[in-house]
Amino acid sequence: MSSDHERIAEVLGRLLRERKLAIERGGWVPASHAAEMVARELEVTISADQILVVARAHVRLESQGGRIRGRHRDRTVVPPDILYHACTQHQMERYSEQGAVRLPGNRHVFLSADEAQAWRAAHRMDGVPRVLFIDTARNRRRKLRLQRSRRSGLYLARSLSISDVLNLRSGFAEQLSAGGIPIQAGPDGMPRMALIRVTRRSGVTWEVAKGKLEPGEPPEWAGVREVQEEMGIDVDFNVRSLVGLVRYGFMAPGGRPRLKTIYLYLLDPVSDMDGQFNPSTREGIGDVRWFTPREACEAVTHSSLRPLMHRARAMVG
Repeated sequence: MSSDHERIAEVLGRLLRERKLAIERGGWVPASHAAEMVARELEVTISADQILVVARAHVRLESQGGRIRGRHRDRTVVPPDILYHACTQHQMERYSEQGAVRLPGNRHVFLSADEAQAWRAAHRMDGVPRVLFIDTARNRRRKLRLQRSRRSGLYLARSLSISDVLNLRSGFAEQLSAGGIPIQAGPDGMPRMALIRVTRRSGVTWEVAKGKLEPGEPPEWAGVREVQEEMGIDVDFNVRSLVGLVRYGFMAPGGRPRLKTIYLYLLDPVSDMDGQFNPSTREGIGDVRWFTPREACEAVTHSSLRPLMHRARAMVG
């Protein structure tokens, strides 16, 4: 497929997984409705015929009579990187003893994509409420299968290994981070986004400037500070808006499990930024560059950040 069709297929697949399309009997979605929703996400004009062409070329999509649907309809889904399981302190202790999150009678373990929803469910239980953080990215690497209830929207599993539950592992801690995307008009008057080029052991990538919060520091202040430090620029910023936040699990040095939360902001410089960058080489940052919103979405390859990049693109127009 062409790069344009690949982007359409990516957004289309995500909208189908997140059930944000008007799904009819049999899992079918009118191509005209899909075209409208994908066009809104990508901010381009897309026809129903283009949606049908993409569906015919994509191995996970199929088309029929002006409609599309996911080819695999066994309710197996790709969930967010972190899901939440409501339980009690007593259940947590039992999970630890048996070495798995497993319920009596082989009942389904329910998982939510919304932490607040999980806490509300936990508070309705008989016992001290607790919420477990499930690292589903690890699940996917181990090819564990999750299903999703069409009625409730909750994810379902028969059992989960303790190794997939971040806050049941020794040494667990949460890490709060924040980052920012400076926005400035380019020579053509259209918006540009500033990204940093970072060299790591795994390779060179274009990323959003971000870092950990200092004790007591509000996320928006940390986002501004990290941009200033990592891009090496002595310019103040106004916080235009919060793009959103993303959470994922990772292992800190020594194999210590972490739940990372990143707040991402759009930032407006109060003065011109051209030619003032002095990137922080001690943090592996070798360059700062301006991108169009479309280019920025393509440049940032971290799977957890890509949905936020697309949302940022839509916000800056």
